[in-house]
Amino acid sequence: MESMLDSRQLAELYRLHGRFLHRYLMGQTFGDTHLAEDIMQETFLRAWRKPELGLRPSECRPWLVTVARNLVVDRLRSRRCRPQEASDAALPLIPVQHCQEERVIMSLTVSEAVAKLTPNRREVVVHMYFHGRSPDEIASVLGIPVGTVKSRAHAALTALRSQLVAA
Repeated sequence: MESMLDSRQLAELYRLHGRFLHRYLMGQTFGDTHLAEDIMQETFLRAWRKPELGLRPSECRPWLVTVARNLVVDRLRSRRCRPQEASDAALPLIPVQHCQEERVIMSLTVSEAVAKLTPNRREVVVHMYFHGRSPDEIASVLGIPVGTVKSRAHAALTALRSQLVAA
């Protein structure tokens, strides 16, 4: 007796049971086509190594299903043993530690830009953004109208934006 099925016997086995086994595996693998095809290939490889299956190919379905089911179980067990793989899609969800160098560079860049403002505009920006004062409070401290505070703040922010975009 041969040690393996010949190509004709294997083709007959596949013709008789291939479609059924593929549908069965698609259900067992929750529609994972690649996994179903891998397991189907492994199942028929094992059948190829069993020459006695060639004697009664029409009666081999229970054996094929059992082998396929065991392979599915083996794959599921091996997946549980390994850590879950992460794709690149998960990268934006991973928290990034704050870079101190970047923070220092940004602070220096903003300080240089504020230093280039006219003294009146710089004074309003410092009161508003570094001391957290409202336009009414700034107007009271500096002794100027609220409208002047607002126009200086707007002009200062416009100048800062153009300096920082250019940097």
